[in-house]
Amino acid sequence: MPRTVKQADERKRELLDTAMRLFVERGYSSVSMRDIAREADVTPGLAYHYFESKDSLFAEVLQSYAAQCAAPGIRMLEDTDMSFDQQVDALLDIISQEEHLPYHEFFHRQGNRAFHEQLSVRLCDLLVPHLTVAIQGEAERLGKEIRSPQTLADFIAHGLINLLSDPDVPDADVVARMREYVAALVASQLI
Repeated sequence: MPRTVKQADERKRELLDTAMRLFVERGYSSVSMRDIAREADVTPGLAYHYFESKDSLFAEVLQSYAAQCAAPGIRMLEDTDMSFDQQVDALLDIISQEEHLPYHEFFHRQGNRAFHEQLSVRLCDLLVPHLTVAIQGEAERLGKEIRSPQTLADFIAHGLINLLSDPDVPDADVVARMREYVAALVASQLI
């Protein structure tokens, strides 16, 4: 069979997509680099050329997926036409609808809690800088300053993602209280 030559980025993306599909189908521990290479129709050596191990491949899959998951929230937080309350509402809606994401099943599967926690931390890492800017924008809009905006953004992001990504997704009353808590936290830090 003739060898198919592809650009490095395209080949790497193909390996990442293949790996995640196999992880979803078979579970992380049941998939080897050899399996991923076979499914992607490349040699194991080529797979190892791009990724030194299955763990390093998964780390890149996780970062890519976290970026995909965070993108709608980041767009909302960067939308300067929205008030801070509207941004928080939109962010809560986005996070609470995670069951529609392509790999939701994998990250919520019994035994995959550690993977889910890694994803949550990566999501927070991606959202916090944008949430920090949104909080600072709210303070400026009110003619105030905010004490330690990044710490506040970190606290809010980790709390929201942790609570909203629970397998027993909170009901509408809990989400409404979360909106109130965010507003109260921000108000308490204005000087």
